[in-house]
Amino acid sequence: MMQYLSVFEALGNQTRLNAFNFIYRSGQNGARPKDIIEQYGLDSGTLDFHLKKLMAVNLITLRKGGTKGRYFPNQDLPKGLNQLFAEELLPH
Repeated sequence: MMQYLSVFEALGNQTRLNAFNFIYRSGQNGARPKDIIEQYGLDSGTLDFHLKKLMAVNLITLRKGGTKGRYFPNQDLPKGLNQLFAEELLPH
């Protein structure tokens, strides 16, 4: 359980939770930073800060391509976390 402490801490911030939820729901298409900015009204610096935090705890990955790349949920998410987001317990 302690190995997930950093994951829970990262998702304890509403902006990061929203960004992760958006990225998770983007599925195989991935999420562009521009789309997240438009959805939540963030500035690019704020979003970049939060995306780096999510990457640091291995919740998301960045795949280069286009101008900025796309973010995807990590394929190795803890099973319970995958289930929580898959069940749509969180609003989009």
